[in-house]
Amino acid sequence: MSKINAVRLINLNYNNNSIRVSDETFQMGGQSTLLSLRNGGGKSVLVQMMTAPFVHKQYRKTKDRPFESYFTTSKPTFIMVEWALDQGAGYCLTGMMVRKKQVSEEQSSEALEIINFISEYPSRCEHDIYNIPVVEKTKNEVLLKNFNANRQLFEMYKKDHSKKFFYYDMNNYAQSRQYFDKLSEYKIYYKEWETIIRKVNLKESGLSELFSDCKNEKELIEKWFLETIQDKLNQDQNRIKEFQSIVDKYIRMYKDNKSKIERRDTILKFKEDMLDVEESARTYQETEQSVKALENRIACFRQELNRLEEAARREQLELETESKDCDRMIAHILYEKLSMEIHILADDLKIHTSNRDVIQGEMDELESEIQSIEKTVHLYECAKQQNIIDEQTKEYDFLTQRIDVLRKNERELEPERKQIGGYLKKYYEKCLEDVKAVQEEKDARYHEMEQQWQFQKDKEGDCEKSIKELLIKIASCNTRIEGFAQREDEFNQNYRENFARNILGDYEPGMLEIKKEQYEKQLTELTRNCNSHARQLVDVEEKKKSCVRNKEDRQNEKQDMEFKFRVLKETEREFDEQTKERQTIMRYLEVEDSLLWQTDKLLEAADRKLTEINRTRNALEQEKNELGREWKKLTSGEVLELPQEFKELLDELELHPVYGMNWLEKNGYSVEENTRLVRKQPFLPYALILPREEIKKLERHGKEIYTSFPIPLIPREALEEVLVEGESSILNLSGISFYLWFNEKLLNEEELRLLITQKESEIKKKKEQIEFKNTEYREYMERRSTLKKQTVSKEELDRNRKEQEEVREALSNIEKIIFEISEEILELGDAIDRLTNAIQKEKQDIEWCKRRESDFERFCAGYRDYQKERQEAEQSRQEQICYEGEKEQAVSMQQKYAEGKKSLEHEKLKLVDKVNSLRDKLVRYGNYEMQEGFVADMQPGELEARYEAITTKMSSQLQELELMQEKAGKNLVKERAELTKRKKKYQVSEWEWKEILYNEKEQLHQEILLEDRQKKWKNKERLWHDEDKQIDVLKSRMQDKKKGMSEQCGCEVPLPKAEIHTADFEAEINKFKYQVAELAKKSRLVERHLQSINENLAAFSEYQDFVVEKALVWEEDIEQMDARSLREFAGIIRRDYRQETEEQKRRKDKLKAHLNMLIRKEMYQEDYYLKPLEAMLAVTERAGLVLAQLDTTIQSYDSQMAKLAVDIAMVEKEKNKIEGLLEDYVKDVHSNMSKIDNNSTITIRERPIKMLRLQIPDWEENEGLYHQRFEDFMDELTRNGIEIYEQNENAADYLSSRITTKYLYDTIVGVVNIQIKLYKIEEQREYPITWAEVARNSGGEGFLSAFVILSSLLHYMRRDETDIFADRNEGKVLVMDNPFAQTNAAHLLKPLMDMAKKTNTQLICLSGLGGDSIYSRFDNIYVLNLITANLRGGMQYLRGEHTRGLEEEVMVSSQIEVMEQQTFLF
Repeated sequence: MSKINAVRLINLNYNNNSIRVSDETFQMGGQSTLLSLRNGGGKSVLVQMMTAPFVHKQYRKTKDRPFESYFTTSKPTFIMVEWALDQGAGYCLTGMMVRKKQVSEEQSSEALEIINFISEYPSRCEHDIYNIPVVEKTKNEVLLKNFNANRQLFEMYKKDHSKKFFYYDMNNYAQSRQYFDKLSEYKIYYKEWETIIRKVNLKESGLSELFSDCKNEKELIEKWFLETIQDKLNQDQNRIKEFQSIVDKYIRMYKDNKSKIERRDTILKFKEDMLDVEESARTYQETEQSVKALENRIACFRQELNRLEEAARREQLELETESKDCDRMIAHILYEKLSMEIHILADDLKIHTSNRDVIQGEMDELESEIQSIEKTVHLYECAKQQNIIDEQTKEYDFLTQRIDVLRKNERELEPERKQIGGYLKKYYEKCLEDVKAVQEEKDARYHEMEQQWQFQKDKEGDCEKSIKELLIKIASCNTRIEGFAQREDEFNQNYRENFARNILGDYEPGMLEIKKEQYEKQLTELTRNCNSHARQLVDVEEKKKSCVRNKEDRQNEKQDMEFKFRVLKETEREFDEQTKERQTIMRYLEVEDSLLWQTDKLLEAADRKLTEINRTRNALEQEKNELGREWKKLTSGEVLELPQEFKELLDELELHPVYGMNWLEKNGYSVEENTRLVRKQPFLPYALILPREEIKKLERHGKEIYTSFPIPLIPREALEEVLVEGESSILNLSGISFYLWFNEKLLNEEELRLLITQKESEIKKKKEQIEFKNTEYREYMERRSTLKKQTVSKEELDRNRKEQEEVREALSNIEKIIFEISEEILELGDAIDRLTNAIQKEKQDIEWCKRRESDFERFCAGYRDYQKERQEAEQSRQEQICYEGEKEQAVSMQQKYAEGKKSLEHEKLKLVDKVNSLRDKLVRYGNYEMQEGFVADMQPGELEARYEAITTKMSSQLQELELMQEKAGKNLVKERAELTKRKKKYQVSEWEWKEILYNEKEQLHQEILLEDRQKKWKNKERLWHDEDKQIDVLKSRMQDKKKGMSEQCGCEVPLPKAEIHTADFEAEINKFKYQVAELAKKSRLVERHLQSINENLAAFSEYQDFVVEKALVWEEDIEQMDARSLREFAGIIRRDYRQETEEQKRRKDKLKAHLNMLIRKEMYQEDYYLKPLEAMLAVTERAGLVLAQLDTTIQSYDSQMAKLAVDIAMVEKEKNKIEGLLEDYVKDVHSNMSKIDNNSTITIRERPIKMLRLQIPDWEENEGLYHQRFEDFMDELTRNGIEIYEQNENAADYLSSRITTKYLYDTIVGVVNIQIKLYKIEEQREYPITWAEVARNSGGEGFLSAFVILSSLLHYMRRDETDIFADRNEGKVLVMDNPFAQTNAAHLLKPLMDMAKKTNTQLICLSGLGGDSIYSRFDNIYVLNLITANLRGGMQYLRGEHTRGLEEEVMVSSQIEVMEQQTFLF
């Protein structure tokens, strides 16, 4: 900013229009100016008016008087300030034309009309501050142009492009903004005037109050330093607003991508958490694999046991098979035996049947032969009888013929005799017929009797046969009945019963039913008990499962508690470690133990330590740099270190000096010659060697360069000149003494090399020390970071211990509950074992009862068969008795019929005798015929007597012949009757025997042959009956054998004889029975081995689901183990598996607890994370599945991350960009902070004193920490901004409160890390003090310190570091109202003015105080007086008297002189 050259006020009224400034110009010429005006004269008004053109509307008013209150008419007031531009670039006029608004308030809210204008001109002109025609002067009056006329004037100037004239309507926002922008082009910044100059002048001596609200360094830095830096850094553009805008955009962008970013961040956190999960899963998998190996071992062991069991069962089955084979062989042999016996019986039966059939055939043949012979004999008998009849007939005929001859001789007696004989013949024929009829009746009765007898005979035979069959059947039934007794003994023996039949061979009525009911009841009872025990077992198992689940829940709870306890212990351990670290850090920080929990103080101590180390490190760095410079001097010969500006001057003048030391090294002289030269010219090693002409050239142009030390220059032509004689460390030149003692060893190359080596060693040592300090700094920084990051606190530690106690107590309770549940589980396990054993025994008993019941059913069926057999036997016996009764009845009937036959035969014999008698009678009277007309008057007997009397009277020869004829006739009848009888008897025809020639020998032969054949037939009949009986016996035996075979062998049909191979059945059966006994022994051994295997299998039954994954080769020979060894071996396997399973469970529980902890984390409640965690939790039974699920999840997340990376890249890029911008900005702020005190050094009592010193942290050293803070800051901004937007609110307020220079700097660097040192100036001494001490002081010291800070700030604000051509100390203006109210002491005013000069600050002070201590400090002074006008009723005019300072000679065409007699027309 340029300085004020002049100030002009026109038509200004104040103090209620009692004081007027008509037209006053104060020439200041860019110098500090004192405007002396008594109190009450309007100093504050003048300050208010001078600042009005450079501030916005709201800053124009003061606490006591609004700006618009000064303007009450339509006449304009002018406030003009002319600036002398820097570098002699001319002038800039800034002015304000203001009047009261000429429209009603309803039409406008503005009270004033204000036109501001700016005019730039290189020299005096018609529109400069003095000549601008806003007033017109006539001969007797001065006229102020009206507002509109001036405006038209301004418009005309503005349109004239030859003039740089601009005007602005300040009631127009756009033009107002253009005005202030235009001011800034001349380095006139409204912010300086609004924030500093206006504040300084809020009250008299306001500078003392300017920093009154800054009680400490933090407030001073935040309210002034940082705001000043912010204003400077943001003067071209509002970077803070831009930051707020881009951060807001970033937050919106982040919000739009929040889900993606949060997902990305959550996925990253998830993946980080998954590392622990993976580690847990890996360790779990190791135990799982170990468990798997053991499970595989158990599965292999079970497989081996199953193999052994299968082998044992196979062996047992083989033994059983062999035994069954033996039994089958025995049964088969028995079958063969029985079959053979049946076949033998069948063969015998076949033989006997064949024999019987043969005999029957022979009998049939014999019978046929007998019949034939009998017929032949019968025919011979008939033929013989026929011969007898024929002979007797011949004899009868012969006698008849003789009788006929004799009768002829007896003619008298013959007729009566014939008549009687004929009648008797007739009578006896009739009697014969009657007798024959009776005989036939008797024959019929006899035949019937014969049939009945034969029937009874046959019936007797049938009964005999039935009796025989019944006897066989009874014998068979008795055999089976005896078999039931054997079954009864077996049942009694097998089932410990004592079944006994009564004397009748029956069981007591209902006994078997009772037994059956008992068995059923016992079975039902056992079944009910078994079912009850099974239900109890189910209940107990459910209860046990419930207990196990409860135990698992409790164990899970315990694991959670243990996990929580471990977390607490881990936290406690971490707290302990942190506490130990803290205590260690405290020992390093050398603080009291009482500060253990006061982190802030520890951090302060750490900061102090870091500052101390940094200070030491910087000192070492400086020492190293100094050594480096010395080393460079030694190696380069440039012993003299030139200021940079001097080097630039040499370059500009194209001067090329040679360093003296360099010349000594390269001049080619010997060491002795160089030593001689240095002794003659002691300044030579420290000097620059130049030709004399170049030294003169430098003399002409080197007046602008200031040096902090003298630079010896030696003309090249005077190198050999002797400056001093002798050797001395003190060189006296023209009253000035120099201490010079050059190390002549530097002239010796060897010595120089040693020195260089020594310097290098020292540099290396310094580097090591610096590195040590760097390490120490890093360690302390790490310690500080450790302190910062530590979460331990007294409250947290106590809370942790309290929670541990609570968790420990909860764990104790849970363990107690688990113990009780375990005890209950053990009891339930014992109950399950008891119930299992009971159920097993009951099942065995049930099986035994079922087997008994089944056997009892068969026994009852057998008993029913037994009863049936007994009934059949009894029935057969009854039938036998019946048949025997029928037989007896048949025999009786036979006897009866035989007797009837006998009686009939007797009667028949009587009838035969009677027939024979009648036949004899017929034979006697046969030759007579019935005479017709003969009527017998006598009985047949009387007639026979008459016949006999007649016959007696005949001749004796006739009588003899008749007797002979009668006898012959009788014999003939008899023989004929016999022949008829035989004919009838033999059923032969007459022609059959008549064809035969009777031969007695042949008849005898036939009779003998018949007798022989009949004997043979009888023999055959006997043999046939023997064979038939034998056949019946064989059939009965075969039936019994078959029945026995059916019962014993289950076969109804005997084995074919061809399939019977056994010879010695008994030997074979005994052999197989021995084998069965041996097999039974082996089977018992196998059974015991199998029982041992089954016991171990039962012990491993809970592992039945284990599958063999890989076959094992057993080192142990399990097959050869006895029961004890096998049990011990199995116990070791179970123990190992149990231990490994417990370890697996522990690790699984740890994994589950870890997963549960993650599931409970709020950040993982979204299904996207929760589902994989739950999926992993769901498959925690297998670590491989967890790892697979984890791998799948991570792959999925990696894929998602790849997609998200594309979307988030822009956000990340924007974030990095913003962080870079903010970091650069804060770095700029930090850099600018270090520049505030750059120009604060003044000379006090002939020594330089830096009046303001800022100690700030080194940015490079803390860059990593600051960068981390930036990241944290951005994360916090983003997080809170998103929360605001998610609540549908605007984040602008939040961002404007956070993104400020003040907040940024304090957050990143920390205002507390900056220390401010000022100097307190007293009359006799000066010493440094802190700002806090300044803030406590009042009076001049405080004012001086405030001015030092303010001038430093102004200097800083005006210094343009970017423009290398700009004046680095450009002019500044500070207007102050009565600044000397508290500061008028000379020892304070002098440094104040020195600071103003040092900072090139123009002070414009309005004061009512005087005195040499004040006046002597200003080169330009105006005394302002109030002159009362006689014509205006007490109106006072302000008039300035220029009492000190140069005044510019100008032609003022419109200067108004205030004369009492003049008339003023405004």
